[in-house]
Amino acid sequence: EHHHLHLSSCRECLQLENSTIESVRFASAENIPELSDDCNSKLEEKNDDYLERGIKRVNLAGKPPNILIYLGSETAEVEFEQVKSILQECIDADSYTIYQLHEEQVLKAPWVDNSLLLIVATEKPISEENHKQFMKFLSKGGKILGFSSSFTFNGIQIKRKNKLKKTVHEVVVSKMDSTEIKLNLLVSGCIFEEVMKEDTNKVKTLSRLNNADKDIVIVHLTYGDSGGEAILSQAHLELDINSMDVKTEEDFNLLKISNSKRYEILKEILISLGLRCELSEIPMLTPSYLLSSDEDIHLAFLKWLEGSVNAEGLRASSKVSLKFVSSCESKMEIAPSLIPVITDMGSFSSEHFSLKTYQENLQTKKLGKILLFTEVTTTTMDLLDG
Repeated sequence: EHHHLHLSSCRECLQLENSTIESVRFASAENIPELSDDCNSKLEEKNDDYLERGIKRVNLAGKPPNILIYLGSETAEVEFEQVKSILQECIDADSYTIYQLHEEQVLKAPWVDNSLLLIVATEKPISEENHKQFMKFLSKGGKILGFSSSFTFNGIQIKRKNKLKKTVHEVVVSKMDSTEIKLNLLVSGCIFEEVMKEDTNKVKTLSRLNNADKDIVIVHLTYGDSGGEAILSQAHLELDINSMDVKTEEDFNLLKISNSKRYEILKEILISLGLRCELSEIPMLTPSYLLSSDEDIHLAFLKWLEGSVNAEGLRASSKVSLKFVSSCESKMEIAPSLIPVITDMGSFSSEHFSLKTYQENLQTKKLGKILLFTEVTTTTMDLLDG
């Protein structure tokens, strides 16, 4: 998820990376003034193309695309990976970054301004200080998703029903298109109750158990004037069926049958909280091109290369091998561990990079004279390793 700019041991690159991260964070938090209509229209024409290509890193509220998972415990690494794994199967993974919000970070780290969604997935009581911080996040337009947690607000309280604990029940969920869907879910043993009726417009019931009491298990709450909202669930939408503590084989089979519906409901909840759940198409890997701004240097480099590759033109490293070839062949193999590098510059063209413009602007004596260019690769860390 986190590709460093260069070698992790390079102090200069780490400083550059950190300053870049700080700049992006600062820019994300800034209120950018509105431009004149003329400027706006010109910018819109220019930017439409980029937007079409999927630069959707910041949502309409201007918050960076960070998703935080709060588990109330520092030893909850396994639980974090479980919840993260389920999320990654639902959201557009290229548009969001998922982190664990540790206990000591709740009151100190600047996550309130730098996050889009907070997931609270702990049954342990939420301290008063943490609750205030979560409410502050909502007041600034943040979104909260509760998975069997003790976190509530807006006159909603949790009532414990021990006979429901770790049992599988049929749940009726109201979808965004006003239809209902029935599925079997493992429930926490708690239900929601409204204690104050004056804020009923801020509370919406999304799901009830299909039992005599019609117990409420998923609610939608709004807060503040900046678009803050929360969806709280006492049904385990976040757990993979293999990790659930089910009592009988019958329960396991009921959950298995409902598994696709569980994903459907979870995606719908995430979409209603403003997240993108259309999965990005992973682009095909492309060959690399060996480019140079100077023909003499290019020839000198190729001569040096002859002694640095084997008979097949291969230069192997620990993770990725580079296979140097003179021209692009139609049946060329490209894999994460084997990247062909085309040495003939005459066949190079790209809509994303102009070698001519690069040459005209390069002012250095030595640096940047030799380039390795590729449209799509896995990670440059592996590519340059060795």
